[in-house]
Amino acid sequence: MSRIVSITGRDLVFRSPANWTAVGFFAALGCLHLGIVVPAFVAGRWEGYLSGVLAVVFLAASAAATRFRFELAVLRSSKRLRMRTGIGRLCVERQVPFSAVHGVRLTWDDHNAPSSARIELLCPYDDVQCPPTRVPRQQALFLAMLLGVPLIKVSKGKSNEHEPTGFRNSDGVSTTVSWTSPNADLRSGG
Repeated sequence: MSRIVSITGRDLVFRSPANWTAVGFFAALGCLHLGIVVPAFVAGRWEGYLSGVLAVVFLAASAAATRFRFELAVLRSSKRLRMRTGIGRLCVERQVPFSAVHGVRLTWDDHNAPSSARIELLCPYDDVQCPPTRVPRQQALFLAMLLGVPLIKVSKGKSNEHEPTGFRNSDGVSTTVSWTSPNADLRSGG
Protein backbone atom coordinates (compact mmCIF):
# COMPACT_ATOMS: atom_id res chain seq x y z
CA MET A 1 0.00 0.00 0.00
CA SER A 2 1.23 3.48 -0.75
CA ARG A 3 1.96 5.92 1.94
CA ILE A 4 1.88 9.66 1.95
CA VAL A 5 5.50 10.67 2.27
CA SER A 6 5.15 14.38 2.70
CA ILE A 7 2.71 17.21 2.43
CA THR A 8 4.54 20.49 2.05
CA GLY A 9 2.38 23.51 1.49
CA ARG A 10 0.09 22.34 -1.26
CA ASP A 11 2.28 19.57 -2.67
CA LEU A 12 1.44 15.92 -2.02
CA VAL A 13 3.74 12.91 -2.57
CA PHE A 14 2.64 9.25 -2.77
CA ARG A 15 5.27 6.50 -2.79
CA SER A 16 4.76 2.81 -3.53
CA PRO A 17 6.20 0.11 -1.26
CA ALA A 18 9.01 -2.22 -2.29
CA ASN A 19 8.16 -5.08 -4.63
CA TRP A 20 8.75 -7.92 -2.18
CA THR A 21 8.08 -10.55 -4.85
CA ALA A 22 11.07 -9.31 -6.85
CA VAL A 23 13.20 -9.04 -3.70
CA GLY A 24 12.43 -12.65 -2.75
CA PHE A 25 12.93 -13.91 -6.30
CA PHE A 26 16.38 -12.33 -6.70
CA ALA A 27 17.39 -13.39 -3.18
CA ALA A 28 16.34 -16.99 -3.91
CA LEU A 29 18.35 -17.01 -7.15
CA GLY A 30 21.36 -15.59 -5.30
CA CYS A 31 21.09 -18.23 -2.57
CA LEU A 32 20.70 -20.94 -5.19
CA HIS A 33 23.93 -19.88 -6.83
CA LEU A 34 25.67 -19.64 -3.46
CA GLY A 35 24.64 -23.25 -2.92
CA ILE A 36 26.34 -24.16 -6.20
CA VAL A 37 29.52 -22.20 -5.42
CA VAL A 38 30.61 -24.21 -2.37
CA PRO A 39 30.50 -27.73 -3.91
CA ALA A 40 32.07 -26.43 -7.15
CA PHE A 41 35.01 -24.86 -5.29
CA VAL A 42 35.47 -27.98 -3.17
CA ALA A 43 35.62 -30.11 -6.35
CA GLY A 44 37.95 -27.60 -8.05
CA ARG A 45 35.62 -26.83 -10.99
CA TRP A 46 35.65 -23.52 -12.78
CA GLU A 47 31.82 -23.30 -12.75
CA GLY A 48 32.13 -22.09 -9.18
CA TYR A 49 33.46 -18.73 -10.40
CA LEU A 50 30.52 -18.23 -12.72
CA SER A 51 28.03 -19.14 -10.00
CA GLY A 52 29.88 -16.87 -7.57
CA VAL A 53 29.54 -13.92 -9.93
CA LEU A 54 25.87 -14.69 -10.55
CA ALA A 55 25.24 -15.03 -6.78
CA VAL A 56 26.74 -11.59 -6.18
CA VAL A 57 24.74 -10.06 -9.06
CA PHE A 58 21.43 -11.57 -7.90
CA LEU A 59 21.98 -10.63 -4.25
CA ALA A 60 22.87 -7.07 -5.32
CA ALA A 61 19.70 -6.95 -7.44
CA SER A 62 17.70 -8.14 -4.44
CA ALA A 63 19.21 -5.42 -2.26
CA ALA A 64 18.52 -2.80 -4.96
CA ALA A 65 14.90 -3.99 -5.32
CA THR A 66 14.26 -3.15 -1.67
CA ARG A 67 15.03 0.52 -2.48
CA PHE A 68 13.31 0.67 -5.91
CA ARG A 69 10.18 2.84 -5.75
CA PHE A 70 7.50 4.56 -7.82
CA GLU A 71 6.65 8.05 -6.63
CA LEU A 72 3.70 10.19 -7.69
CA ALA A 73 3.94 13.81 -6.62
CA VAL A 74 1.04 16.22 -7.06
CA LEU A 75 2.86 19.54 -7.24
CA ARG A 76 0.07 22.04 -6.74
CA SER A 77 2.56 24.94 -6.60
CA SER A 78 3.76 24.32 -10.18
CA LYS A 79 0.50 22.68 -11.41
CA ARG A 80 2.27 19.49 -12.47
CA LEU A 81 2.30 15.79 -11.71
CA ARG A 82 5.77 14.31 -11.25
CA MET A 83 6.26 10.57 -11.67
CA ARG A 84 9.56 9.02 -10.66
CA THR A 85 10.63 5.40 -10.95
CA GLY A 86 13.98 4.34 -9.58
CA ILE A 87 16.35 4.38 -6.65
CA GLY A 88 17.06 7.77 -5.07
CA ARG A 89 18.67 10.08 -7.61
CA LEU A 90 19.07 7.25 -10.12
CA CYS A 91 15.57 7.46 -11.55
CA VAL A 92 13.45 8.16 -14.58
CA GLU A 93 11.28 11.22 -14.12
CA ARG A 94 8.27 12.35 -16.10
CA GLN A 95 6.09 15.41 -15.61
CA VAL A 96 2.52 15.98 -16.75
CA PRO A 97 0.75 19.34 -16.45
CA PHE A 98 -2.58 19.45 -14.63
CA SER A 99 -4.24 20.63 -17.85
CA ALA A 100 -3.39 17.28 -19.52
CA VAL A 101 -5.34 15.28 -16.91
CA HIS A 102 -8.96 14.78 -18.02
CA GLY A 103 -10.26 12.71 -15.11
CA VAL A 104 -9.59 10.32 -12.25
CA ARG A 105 -10.85 6.75 -12.67
CA LEU A 106 -11.43 4.46 -9.70
CA THR A 107 -11.79 0.81 -10.72
CA TRP A 108 -12.90 -1.44 -7.89
CA ASP A 109 -13.76 -5.14 -8.27
CA ASP A 110 -14.57 -5.98 -4.66
CA HIS A 111 -15.77 -3.19 -2.34
CA ASN A 112 -14.67 -5.19 0.71
CA ALA A 113 -11.00 -5.40 -0.37
CA PRO A 114 -9.26 -2.04 -0.91
CA SER A 115 -6.32 -3.90 -2.45
CA SER A 116 -8.51 -4.71 -5.48
CA ALA A 117 -8.97 -1.01 -6.27
CA ARG A 118 -6.99 0.83 -8.90
CA ILE A 119 -6.78 4.60 -9.27
CA GLU A 120 -5.73 6.05 -12.61
CA LEU A 121 -5.24 9.61 -13.80
CA LEU A 122 -6.60 9.85 -17.34
CA CYS A 123 -4.29 11.68 -19.74
CA PRO A 124 -4.52 12.03 -23.54
CA TYR A 125 -1.90 9.44 -24.53
CA ASP A 126 -1.71 7.17 -21.49
CA ASP A 127 -3.21 6.59 -18.08
CA VAL A 128 -1.06 7.20 -15.02
CA GLN A 129 -1.64 4.51 -12.41
CA CYS A 130 -1.41 5.67 -8.79
CA PRO A 131 0.29 3.57 -6.12
CA PRO A 132 -2.07 1.22 -4.21
CA THR A 133 -3.74 2.63 -1.13
CA ARG A 134 -5.83 1.49 1.84
CA VAL A 135 -8.40 4.23 1.25
CA PRO A 136 -9.01 4.21 -2.53
CA ARG A 137 -12.35 6.05 -2.54
CA GLN A 138 -11.05 8.89 -0.42
CA GLN A 139 -7.77 9.19 -2.34
CA ALA A 140 -9.53 9.18 -5.73
CA LEU A 141 -12.00 11.84 -4.59
CA PHE A 142 -9.21 13.94 -3.11
CA LEU A 143 -7.15 13.74 -6.32
CA ALA A 144 -10.17 14.64 -8.46
CA MET A 145 -10.92 17.65 -6.28
CA LEU A 146 -7.27 18.72 -6.17
CA LEU A 147 -6.91 18.50 -9.95
CA GLY A 148 -10.38 19.91 -10.67
CA VAL A 149 -11.42 17.00 -12.91
CA PRO A 150 -14.33 14.52 -12.84
CA LEU A 151 -14.15 11.32 -10.82
CA ILE A 152 -15.22 8.18 -12.68
CA LYS A 153 -16.05 5.11 -10.57
CA VAL A 154 -16.11 1.71 -12.25
CA SER A 155 -17.23 -1.28 -10.20
CA LYS A 156 -18.37 -4.81 -10.85
CA GLY A 157 -21.63 -6.00 -9.40
CA LYS A 158 -24.48 -4.07 -7.90
CA SER A 159 -24.07 -0.38 -7.36
CA ASN A 160 -24.37 1.10 -3.90
CA GLU A 161 -27.87 2.35 -3.12
CA HIS A 162 -26.44 5.62 -1.76
CA GLU A 163 -24.53 6.42 -4.94
CA PRO A 164 -26.04 7.71 -8.17
CA THR A 165 -26.50 4.99 -10.76
CA GLY A 166 -24.92 5.25 -14.15
CA PHE A 167 -24.39 3.00 -17.13
CA ARG A 168 -24.58 -0.80 -16.63
CA ASN A 169 -23.57 -3.20 -19.39
CA SER A 170 -24.67 -6.82 -19.89
CA ASP A 171 -21.81 -8.18 -17.73
CA GLY A 172 -23.05 -6.30 -14.68
CA VAL A 173 -20.23 -3.73 -14.73
CA SER A 174 -21.52 -0.34 -13.72
CA THR A 175 -19.92 3.00 -14.39
CA THR A 176 -20.81 5.91 -12.17
CA VAL A 177 -19.67 9.38 -13.12
CA SER A 178 -19.48 11.92 -10.33
CA TRP A 179 -18.51 15.45 -11.18
CA THR A 180 -16.26 16.83 -8.49
CA SER A 181 -14.89 19.81 -10.34
CA PRO A 182 -15.09 23.14 -8.52
CA ASN A 183 -16.33 24.61 -11.80
CA ALA A 184 -20.13 24.98 -11.61
CA ASP A 185 -20.50 24.65 -15.41
CA LEU A 186 -19.26 21.05 -15.27
CA ARG A 187 -21.73 20.11 -12.52
CA SER A 188 -24.71 21.48 -14.40
CA GLY A 189 -23.62 19.77 -17.62
CA GLY A 190 -23.32 23.01 -19.58
